[in-house]
Amino acid sequence: MVANGREFSRIRAGGVYVLAALLLFATTAPAQDAIWLKSGESISCRIDSLTDKIVNVTLPGAGGGSARRTFPAEQVERIEFGFHAGEAEVFARRGSATAAELKPWWDLHFPHLHRPRSRTAAYGLAYGAALLREGTAQGPDKALSIFDLVLARAWSAEDAAAARRGSVHALMAKGDLENAALEAKAVADQSGDATLLVEVGHRLALADFAALRVLEEENPRWEEDDEVAPRRHELFHRALDRFLHPSLFHPTLEEAAARGLLSAAELYLFAGESAEAKARWEDLAKLYPASSFAAEAAKRLQSLSHPPADDP
Repeated sequence: MVANGREFSRIRAGGVYVLAALLLFATTAPAQDAIWLKSGESISCRIDSLTDKIVNVTLPGAGGGSARRTFPAEQVERIEFGFHAGEAEVFARRGSATAAELKPWWDLHFPHLHRPRSRTAAYGLAYGAALLREGTAQGPDKALSIFDLVLARAWSAEDAAAARRGSVHALMAKGDLENAALEAKAVADQSGDATLLVEVGHRLALADFAALRVLEEENPRWEEDDEVAPRRHELFHRALDRFLHPSLFHPTLEEAAARGLLSAAELYLFAGESAEAKARWEDLAKLYPASSFAAEAAKRLQSLSHPPADDP
């Protein structure tokens, strides 16, 4: 698997992971390991050392003895490391474990990220998600670095795809929506799932709407300014297109489509186009009556039918 240019800019940090992992591996007594040979034979053993060319193991012998053996890597189909003390419990609940709990195991297993059926990628995905969940200032950057490493080196295509989705979340957490959109587009192209692409598009639309508010606040007579007016129209139409995109192109994503229609109505209201806002509320109520945004659309339509007594 090949990483893109943005990913390689952070992969250089991988050397730190490798060194830390090797030190931890050397001082942590492993549980029972196993290797599967391409001949179909499986062997319970203790992995003493391995490279991409050889695997050195200790085999249990009769009467408590042992024997050492070396296998050429081309004879080995896969290697399964036994769990270390306390590791199985953390791995079982990795989806809810803290970043501090996951980091030592990620560091330990990192050199095996590229090996078939390694659980390293699972640790990396969980660790990155924990960093984002905990919301520290450096969390998104650290998570992005980890997801990039998994994307670049993981043996499993499923793990690589999950890492790319993680990268989108990390970029959104960083506020880097432009790169998040590029990654989300790659996810949609590979998987056919546009959920993340739609989410990033909505955030970009909100950013355009916020910029539009600021521009009009700072330039109340923008219509008369030949330099400001084009920028205002650009922000308005770009935000509108992005808000409406889910309902037009991904209508089966009902919550996202309904949210976009409601947001488009707010944009129209801000622009003083109440008839267009009303039409978007009606679309929402008709097309997505089961969505969580339908009640708000109905409330807005009701207010138009029965305005307050002092409403001119």
